[in-house]
Amino acid sequence: MTGPARTRAFLHGKDHRAIASFRIEDALSLPMVYLARAQFCGDPFAGDAPAAHGVACFHGHGRGRYLAAPLAGFTLLASLRGGLHVESNDGMFNLRARQFVCLPTGSVCSVRSRPQAQWVALRLSLVFLSEISKTRAFRSLPAPLFLPVTMPLSREMLRCGAELMRTRIDEDAPAAGEQLSSLLLAALQAQSPCQEWMDRAYGRSERHRRRVVVRLLNARNRILNAPFMNHDLRTLAAAARYSPSHFLRSFRDVFGKTPHGLLTEARMAMARELIRGSDLAIGEVAANVGYESRHAFSRLFKRETGVTATDFRLAACAAQQA
Repeated sequence: MTGPARTRAFLHGKDHRAIASFRIEDALSLPMVYLARAQFCGDPFAGDAPAAHGVACFHGHGRGRYLAAPLAGFTLLASLRGGLHVESNDGMFNLRARQFVCLPTGSVCSVRSRPQAQWVALRLSLVFLSEISKTRAFRSLPAPLFLPVTMPLSREMLRCGAELMRTRIDEDAPAAGEQLSSLLLAALQAQSPCQEWMDRAYGRSERHRRRVVVRLLNARNRILNAPFMNHDLRTLAAAARYSPSHFLRSFRDVFGKTPHGLLTEARMAMARELIRGSDLAIGEVAANVGYESRHAFSRLFKRETGVTATDFRLAACAAQQA
């Protein structure tokens, strides 16, 4: 790897390049790359040809910026500590500590980490996903394997990830393969609460229903990632590639609320955080969450929370001083 994007690879604390093969069930052999440090600008995976056909793993420390290449496949991003900002085609995913998201690699524009952050990125190529779908553990699972939704990191994911990071894949490649397989299965299990969305989606098969949910999530993510923006029905329907009427009906059926209801809920959650954690005036809070009228915001806030914004701030201050 050359140029300004130069980084150093590591294995078990040693600063050296390490590309090796490992086995995931049924003698599946794919390359894996470990890279360290996020103090660069560029794509750490772009210079490694094996990563285009297998899996690349990047462990980031501290403040940095990772610019993703528009390759096919999926990227799993997990924030172990601190915050992680993932800019995508569907807006900015703001991952908190111990959260993860899995997105199509081509939709990930960049990743920015905070000074004290620790995070991990797994790039899963289409070749890898095609091969792993033939193994016993993944054969019965419909595509796409992962949904583009932010979820908490489970203890099992943390355990599998820690074991994978500790493994010297140049000496114990089969063990690394088993640990990666366990990590991906743990990620699927962590997304299991989303199964109720599939159960409510329209479709003749699990694969069809899963793809319907993925399309609706494109619109849902745009609302949650930028609740302060105006999201009209036509734009959201276009993001999901549905007609406005079909989109509205499907969105309500799957998520249990309309897009407008979700937008209001996300804005109120953002407003509560701003009122609780900042000294912004109520009118400034209203503007920051997308309302031009302070009075309209105040009425809506009281309707949603049961108290006025001023009383909510007083209660929050009292709780902090207690």
